[in-house]
Amino acid sequence: MFNLAEYLKSKSIIIEKALKGILSECVSGTLCDSINYSLTSGGKRIRPVLVLTAWDILRIDDGKNKQKMTLENCKEIIPLACALEMIHAYSLVHDDLPAMDNDDLRRGKPTNHKVYGDAIAILAGDALLTQAFNELYKLSACYPADKVLKTIKYIADASGMNGMVGGQALDIQNDGITKVGIDEAYLYRTSSCKTGALITASVATPAILLGRDKDVKNFEGYGKAIGVAFQIVDDVLGVTASREELGKTPNIDSDNNKVTFVSLLGIEGAKNRAKEEIKKAKNFISGYGPKAEPLIAIADYIVERKF
Repeated sequence: MFNLAEYLKSKSIIIEKALKGILSECVSGTLCDSINYSLTSGGKRIRPVLVLTAWDILRIDDGKNKQKMTLENCKEIIPLACALEMIHAYSLVHDDLPAMDNDDLRRGKPTNHKVYGDAIAILAGDALLTQAFNELYKLSACYPADKVLKTIKYIADASGMNGMVGGQALDIQNDGITKVGIDEAYLYRTSSCKTGALITASVATPAILLGRDKDVKNFEGYGKAIGVAFQIVDDVLGVTASREELGKTPNIDSDNNKVTFVSLLGIEGAKNRAKEEIKKAKNFISGYGPKAEPLIAIADYIVERKF
């Protein structure tokens, strides 16, 4: 039986080693401390784990995966995994700021701006985003230039105004305003951009780098579906889990008079909708057989997690 806990632990160890000290040098020691405070604060590491998992599945197909994954034997893909985690970390630093969610807790610790102040937190987020593309540049040592450029463009699109940032804007527009036009379709669009775009990039870009164009669509479909499910479950946990369980402030969406999947569908309706998305995700990767077991387990984890 596949042990997801052990799988996530083994991949997280690789990721933590790679992230440690990745931004250890900058002109401001305070800025460096702020960056690493958020980058090394733990978390589920779902995005970099998905990078390593998708890459591993495709290498199995190529007959190249004959040994247990370690930091040493996956160095060619580690820059991609680290870059996506850095972009995710930057988004959380900015998301917690007073101008956005105004939260004082993240992963059970004071948020970055509560420790370092708003200005340094903003700059730390800026640095994480910018340096992520320095990490992506390192891929050029192992992959053809056209594949690296295509990967960089894909991640830029997923991170920017038509991806994660655009989704954040849609989310802000659903914050304490007259809810004209805020329906389920609006929430799907928001979730697909805000949460789903970077998750999709995490599973699709390894296929791009390896020149496996026929696999990109399958991994994209999987990523989009689990991304929406992830946000739906977050909405549920936001009203059912405690502050200690979440590691952040609960009920923040309802306090901000925000429409969510829970407010539209109810708790059970939202849970069922998340399960529907997970079913879609599994269908996209059903043709990969036993190799896709980690992706199946991650999908189940997303919808079954308690906090």
